[in-house]
Amino acid sequence: MRACKLEMFPCEQRGAEDLIADIARSMSDVTSRSAAALAQVWGEIISGEGPTVAGRKHFSRTIDAEDASLCARILIAAGRTGIAVSGAEADALFAIDAAGSERRDGGRFDDLLAKAVVHHLMSAGGAGVPGRETALAAENPLVTWASAIDLDTELRSWLESRLGEMKASSTAARAIAEAVSVRSRQCR
Repeated sequence: MRACKLEMFPCEQRGAEDLIADIARSMSDVTSRSAAALAQVWGEIISGEGPTVAGRKHFSRTIDAEDASLCARILIAAGRTGIAVSGAEADALFAIDAAGSERRDGGRFDDLLAKAVVHHLMSAGGAGVPGRETALAAENPLVTWASAIDLDTELRSWLESRLGEMKASSTAARAIAEAVSVRSRQCR
């Protein structure tokens, strides 16, 4: 994923508050703006430099608590109208996960990734989903809101590809796989 993949939006690097404000006031292309903001976070996690990490010590390829919090804030701002996490946003989170070889976030990013992906899969599969603020909250376990997921061939292929790219020891990968398999078995 390139940090400035979406040509329709300005590619200048912006600070965290500017990213959130842009998403919050946007009336269109909200998930595209969110994915673009997450792409900027991805690039700055790789380099350890940039406006979203300014003013704090940030090591290259490290996801810290502030990075995880910023990703959550971006996703929640984009969901203010009730839209589910999009595939582009989920892909951006998978890219951040791959870039962050070291974690200093107490597991928050893995939790956010699992919840966001399941939220996307449920919605894409036609299931109702809670609002992002509820679904992505750290204090709200995935098992309390995840429900039946009916994955078509395309969604299953996308998910298998993404999970296959993750480390076998990934907490997020295990949580996603468990939610999908448990929920899918309940549908039968």
